[in-house]
Amino acid sequence: MAESSKPKVLLTGATGYIAGQLLPAFRERYDLRLIDVREEDGSGTLVEGVEIADLHADSDADLEPLFEWAEAVVHCGHTRPGGANLGSTPGSESGLDIQTLYEGERRNLDMMQRVYRLAMERGVRRVVAASTNQAAKWYEQPYYAGLKDRVSPEDYPRPDSFYGWAKAAWEPLGFLYACGSLGSKLEVVQIRIVVPRQIDAEDFVDEPPERYVRELAGYISERDMRQLFCKSVETPDIEDEHGVPFHIFYGVSDNARKFWSITNARRVIGYQPEDDSEVVFAHDIARLLHRGKEAR
Repeated sequence: MAESSKPKVLLTGATGYIAGQLLPAFRERYDLRLIDVREEDGSGTLVEGVEIADLHADSDADLEPLFEWAEAVVHCGHTRPGGANLGSTPGSESGLDIQTLYEGERRNLDMMQRVYRLAMERGVRRVVAASTNQAAKWYEQPYYAGLKDRVSPEDYPRPDSFYGWAKAAWEPLGFLYACGSLGSKLEVVQIRIVVPRQIDAEDFVDEPPERYVRELAGYISERDMRQLFCKSVETPDIEDEHGVPFHIFYGVSDNARKFWSITNARRVIGYQPEDDSEVVFAHDIARLLHRGKEAR
């Protein structure tokens, strides 16, 4: 049987929420291998093709064949601190003490380091990591206060949670692997995803309007998410002006209210988001933000 001409992509955290959005496109476009510590997604549904692998506990000898096979790794793996809040959004830190939070997120940093190291050692070309806007979420405070209109990937990381801290730490670690000082250049893309879900206006009826506006600003549709990740995997040349193949992209659609810049994603990989939350949620916006006024 002839070998597939499709790019060989290893997807970690394959039963998770973000991976679930990516899989329809990935299965079509790539020669794909899926790994996770379980075979079912959050709803208990079996995810076809998952190989059981633990990026913390398994030996290098067990993991190396996966990385030797791959041309690119898309890292969506994540563990929640203390195993708590398994049904919550990543980054939810209520009910856990500071040391537990730190140690739990340090595990995620260690997992990212292992992915980088094994990728470089086994000849993987590129690592694309599912990161989060929480790496710089503190900037939302001056945004709410009307003191800042936009945050870009070049702004200094300013997390306001241990979850965001760990993802922020992924970035300079990735740059280290990309810049060549470790002997070769591993191509690295970090995607700071903001609001990867449908926005239920009912959740914001009793909230200050800016909370709803923030969700609209950060929305990314599933098709835009897939495009952003696929172009991050497939764009042949991602070297910056200094010859370093490293970038941070924000994961948002082309929202009229967006606070996060996608200028570099447009320039480097040709990201062309198709959706705008202003259109997708137009009815809810008119109802929730313009109550008492006629929707125009």
